[in-house]
Amino acid sequence: MPKRKREEIIQELARKWQEGTITEEEKVMFNKWYHSFDDTLLEETSFENPEELRERLYRTVYEKEGIGKRRQIRFLRRVSAVAASVLLIVSFSFYLYFGHSQTEHGSLKESAHSANILPGGNRAVLTLADGSSIILDSAENGVLVNQGNISIRKSKEGQLIYQVSSQVKKAVGESLIFNTITTPRGGQYQVDLPDGTRVWLNAASMLKFPAVFSSKERRVELQGEAYFEVASAAGKGKRLPFIVVSGEQQVSVLGTHFNINAYGDEEIMKTTLLEGAVKVSKTGIKQSEILHPGQQARVGRDIKVAPVDTEQEMAWKRGYFIFDNESVQSIMRKISRWYDVDVEYKGNIQHRKYAGTIQRSENISEVLRIMELTKSIHFRIEERRVIVMP
Repeated sequence: MPKRKREEIIQELARKWQEGTITEEEKVMFNKWYHSFDDTLLEETSFENPEELRERLYRTVYEKEGIGKRRQIRFLRRVSAVAASVLLIVSFSFYLYFGHSQTEHGSLKESAHSANILPGGNRAVLTLADGSSIILDSAENGVLVNQGNISIRKSKEGQLIYQVSSQVKKAVGESLIFNTITTPRGGQYQVDLPDGTRVWLNAASMLKFPAVFSSKERRVELQGEAYFEVASAAGKGKRLPFIVVSGEQQVSVLGTHFNINAYGDEEIMKTTLLEGAVKVSKTGIKQSEILHPGQQARVGRDIKVAPVDTEQEMAWKRGYFIFDNESVQSIMRKISRWYDVDVEYKGNIQHRKYAGTIQRSENISEVLRIMELTKSIHFRIEERRVIVMP
């Protein structure tokens, strides 16, 4: 087959795989081409930074296709779809299919009762001001409860919606009653707050908010991770600030889109801004920082601001895990939350870094098989416990 024709075919297959339109026969064709590469490139341990890894992967593509230096720049543009796809393959994303094809040869060990640990889904519990609880995933669609002039209903899409009468909106009192929505491990949920703000909660998260906001500010409390699309709201002739409190961190906004990751088992809290502007502060220190779109505040002992890949930070909301130079411990914390499993480490787990993209809709066994293809780590599943081994 002429080289140009082969390149065009590979590029087309990569595009179709990304779009989800590839056939089984085409997967086999792409699989054969991919398996001529060295899959030990999955690890980033031997590289100082992700750019060095990317350069080696590109060189691998060039060498495999016999591309000379004079053609490299031109080919880089033409192969962009292939290269992007191949880099993701080497860092897990297209390995989803290969994982299926290698199941019987893989080293993942499963007990008979744990082979099909399913991914998480829309699961949450709403706790009302009087202490009563509603299990949202099993509740019928429609109005769930009325709290005075506040109607709380579940939409057919499975989201929680607060509807406040116009009379209440105009006469908001200062005596607030609070509701709390909690997602378990293996759960996620979307809620429309009384002011119209939309919130997506990730697994193992909690959001506490008033059934009707104060006339001075809109304040909520978050544990875990959530993405906010804050609605504009006015009170007494001025815009009401929206404040998210997570432990010692406080994020103040007017109307914007942002994500907060504030899990108790993570060393730092991260606030990522997509639109608008937010101010991030921390209790006990005078420092505060204003974020602009595409920036992230990392709050530990102090506040550090840096540019960030927003696609990576928002991957969970779009149904993906994206890992970038990430430790196995960090990866397993995310897997533990989403699949509702405990994690145990045995042996000397080396401090390797991994990069990759995996769909959150995959069963846990497939995700772990994909990681095992690095040949640097192995897993055993026992009931709802994952044992990590070198």
